[in-house]
Amino acid sequence: MSALRGGVIALALAAAGPAPAAHGGLYGVDGQNLHVERLGTSGPGVVFESGLGGDSHAWDKVAGPISGFARVILYDRAGLGQSLPLHAADPATAETVAKRLHALLDAVGVPPPWILVGHSLGGLYLQMFARTYPHDVAGLVLLDSTIAEQPPELDPLWEMEPGSAEFLEGEGMPESTRQVREAGPFPDVPLTVVAATDHGTDLHALEPVLLRFQSRLAEMSPQGRLVVAEGSGHMIQNDRPDLVIAAVRALVEQ
Repeated sequence: MSALRGGVIALALAAAGPAPAAHGGLYGVDGQNLHVERLGTSGPGVVFESGLGGDSHAWDKVAGPISGFARVILYDRAGLGQSLPLHAADPATAETVAKRLHALLDAVGVPPPWILVGHSLGGLYLQMFARTYPHDVAGLVLLDSTIAEQPPELDPLWEMEPGSAEFLEGEGMPESTRQVREAGPFPDVPLTVVAATDHGTDLHALEPVLLRFQSRLAEMSPQGRLVVAEGSGHMIQNDRPDLVIAAVRALVEQ
């Protein structure tokens, strides 16, 4: 890490101050116990949605700083993290995830409208959420998000344990993309799309295509903008937490 980039991150952390204490628990939603962790005491609710098979620890580098100026809501989807055991063996779809998340947020008690932050497949789930509950969304930050026109070349490339939550999310991706394509219009809300540029050797030839897809995502809203995270891998929140914190702060201030 360069001295300049390290300094930027340090300034962001210092400006946010010490992270408030976390409060968490399990909530029964749609027959599944979902684990929630809340940080921060003031400001709008900022909801984080992790990528395929990921849990709330995916946001460890950004949740604390953001909780200094907003109320952070972290949760684990069914069968992931501390939301165990998995009570259903059906493929997970965007429609189901969005419905469960909305019910969960009602139960948690942080009022809408919410700022939504999603990574990868979590970004697709939040696109469905925004289309389904447009009046409850204040803005979105999508990090290298899955798109509704996902080409076969970008299907999961790794082995997943059959029956696991990760496997069921991957199995549900074709239906999830169909649901998002056929859902209502994307709301006219602030939207920041952050695109990675280094997805590794296997996808090197597809980098220009991936960037075009992310650019198209930014066009979903009249208030959309594209931020290119130069040199970042797919896990932007780990490689460039400064960009994620800045994008959320901009929506909070807006």
